[in-house]
Amino acid sequence: MGKMVNAYIVAYNSLQSVLWAISFALIVNELLGSSYKTVNQNVGPVLRTAQVLSVLETAHAALGLVRSSVGTNLLQWVARTHVLVMVVYYIPEVQEHVAVTVMYTAWALAEIVRYPWYACSTAGVCPDWLTWLRYTAFIPLYPVGTLGEIVLVYLALPIVKERSLYSFTMPNLFNFGFDYYTFLIGALCIYPFGWWSLYSYMLKSRNRKYGQKKQE
Repeated sequence: MGKMVNAYIVAYNSLQSVLWAISFALIVNELLGSSYKTVNQNVGPVLRTAQVLSVLETAHAALGLVRSSVGTNLLQWVARTHVLVMVVYYIPEVQEHVAVTVMYTAWALAEIVRYPWYACSTAGVCPDWLTWLRYTAFIPLYPVGTLGEIVLVYLALPIVKERSLYSFTMPNLFNFGFDYYTFLIGALCIYPFGWWSLYSYMLKSRNRKYGQKKQE
């Protein structure tokens, strides 16, 4: 059973490695051959597939297939997927903004390190340089990606308010009201705290990994 689980985890992470590598290659192709304004149009479908598929990582953690926090995985997935789908995909006005390209690039660079590292580590063939990248690349990439998310949510605010997107007013059949504009403002307020919580956790993991080696 353990071998089957490991084979599945390797296969899953290998598939994600390929999807994110394709996403990054498409980003580079757009930037070299066209413009950052066309990145979402031509990269979005592959990148969305990879991101939505990553919900499986929450299931992996919940089922005990990997040693990872269910809450952390779910939080990261919800935050990213929300911006990717509810903001970028459904609000055309933000799709050509440079923040989309910045966010996509940071995500792709981070994932073409993270997923191969998981695959190689599970298979027991992970080189030291890939481990170093795994515990180092996030330092600049995570803040840049998060900044892109924040900018896009901010840009969406006036559009959401004008169109009352995703909002429900009372009275209605379900006796429930929801103002998406207010939700986004609240999300922007808590973004820095959520970001720092995850970022500091990753920094501590890096310190544990390489601090121990220095002491040895």
